Amino acid sequence: MATTTFSGPVVSGAGFNSDDTLNSSDLASGSYNLTDFTVRPAATYSGTVAALVGAVNQRTAGVSGGNIFGCYAQTSFSNNPTSTITGLNTAVYGVVDCGSSTNIGAAYGSVFDFAQFAGTRGSAPKAFIGFGEESVTNPCLNLFDVGRLGKNVGTGLAKTAAALPSGDGGSLRILVNGLVRYLPLYTTQS
Repeated sequence: MATTTFSGPVVSGAGFNSDDTLNSSDLASGSYNLTDFTVRPAATYSGTVAALVGAVNQRTAGVSGGNIFGCYAQTSFSNNPTSTITGLNTAVYGVVDCGSSTNIGAAYGSVFDFAQFAGTRGSAPKAFIGFGEESVTNPCLNLFDVGRLGKNVGTGLAKTAAALPSGDGGSLRILVNGLVRYLPLYTTQS
């Protein structure tokens, strides 16, 4: 993927509902933070268009005991016990606007791939997604919230009152508190 850096202050004052244009005079050396911006590709395009791109490349030999994050996001709430916080609170929030196009290709809410850009993979990754909890007094009790805040999913995706599924369809391997467990899969759901 080609990398473009920007010189001069590239700052948006237009907001998320307007466009900002980066001209040839912006394309030079240096690096700057882009905040409150919209990336709008041409009507027809090929390749990849990304609003945010970042990479951490650890390529040197040695023993590393630190952490590597391609992206880090944190949301911190008030440390005052009398505070009342309402609304949607999340470290990362993503929306895919499907628009009115009759063909939106492979649309996902999020996608995670393990790649192999160089050499031969010498070890296996742990998992595609990891969940952790640090509180013992008020731990999170739900792994997923399907149909959150009244945004109900289609009945073909989640059924709360239906006949039991049937037909052995294999299983999914997961880790639960460090232990390997298997979720059964079925081939039929009425």
